[in-house]
Amino acid sequence: MIEGGWEDILQHAAELQGRRLRVIVLPEPNAPTASNLRQLLGEYVGCIQGRPEPSAEKAEQTVEELIAEAHRAQGIDV
Repeated sequence: MIEGGWEDILQHAAELQGRRLRVIVLPEPNAPTASNLRQLLGEYVGCIQGRPEPSAEKAEQTVEELIAEAHRAQGIDV
């Protein structure tokens, strides 16, 4: 199987000469027309809900809360 543009196919002309071929012309790929990543991702930007990153001052407290939640999920009373 050879896939590519016409120039790519021509590079194999010698090995393909005299052989039976099937040529499938593929549609042009839709190139994104967005000028930046936000436009390209469009509706997907902001669709994932998650926790905001903790500030440095609250990092220790946030880590403690995450550990406590994990223990509670395992049935450990914290």
